[in-house]
Amino acid sequence: MFKSGYIALIGKPNVGKSTFLNLMIGEKLSIVTNKPQTTRTPIKGILTTDNYQIIFIDTPGIHESQKKLNQIMLSSIKSTIEDADVCFIIADSPGNDYLKNFEDLLSKKNTILLINKADKLTKEQIDSIRAEFMIIDPKKIIVTSLIMDNPKEEILNAILEELKEGPKYYTEDEISINSLRFLASEFIRETLIENLSEELPYYIAVVIDEFKERNENLTYIKAIIYTEKDSQKAIIIGQNGSMLKKIGSSARKKIEYLIDKKVYLELWVKVKKGWTKNEKLIKEFLSE
Repeated sequence: MFKSGYIALIGKPNVGKSTFLNLMIGEKLSIVTNKPQTTRTPIKGILTTDNYQIIFIDTPGIHESQKKLNQIMLSSIKSTIEDADVCFIIADSPGNDYLKNFEDLLSKKNTILLINKADKLTKEQIDSIRAEFMIIDPKKIIVTSLIMDNPKEEILNAILEELKEGPKYYTEDEISINSLRFLASEFIRETLIENLSEELPYYIAVVIDEFKERNENLTYIKAIIYTEKDSQKAIIIGQNGSMLKKIGSSARKKIEYLIDKKVYLELWVKVKKGWTKNEKLIKEFLSE
């Protein structure tokens, strides 16, 4: 019997959802940094074998905020939960108050709870996390460390127990539903997050303006980095363009590894005042 289904990855910022996705697929598809709010648009990774096909959907980290950008991301999380066959929740500490906003949705779904970073938690903390999630009655609870333990087999077994017989939605060689353009923009944004101060990445969006095959060995990519203020633009560019050059060099290497081809990456920085408060621009910048 061939099984298939969609798995929504749910949790607060920085609990390890992106690390989880990259571990399960075996390729880097999702941004991994130590800063919050790195995932904005659901990232979809596909794992296919002769016996099953699992489509993982990495959602933005859940947190309370009245900002327009965060409200739109919250809406996308709810839609992902509604459409998922299984909800895989990742938690790394007590205090998961976001459950009150998703309790009704999650209670109707088959859920699996993974308590991550267990090597850094006390028994009391682990017990507290377990107790918090009893309200949605998870089918299985896994206590582990995604980085230290590499619990891929245990996770797969837990997911496959909940999946039903289904079709093969995608071909065997597809590992992501997201386009190369989108993944390239995410790698550029990841590099920006790695090199800029804590708050600035929130006000940055990356849009791929051109993605062309110049020849069989070279891909040309032109990306626009949008921010809200001239002062932010100056920080991204740096003195004599030094920061932008550093970001471009690092991002180019990541993209070359992704597409296995030489890349000519051209970066431009533009100011779009108030874009994080403009619903039309948010949806335009976050779309694939």
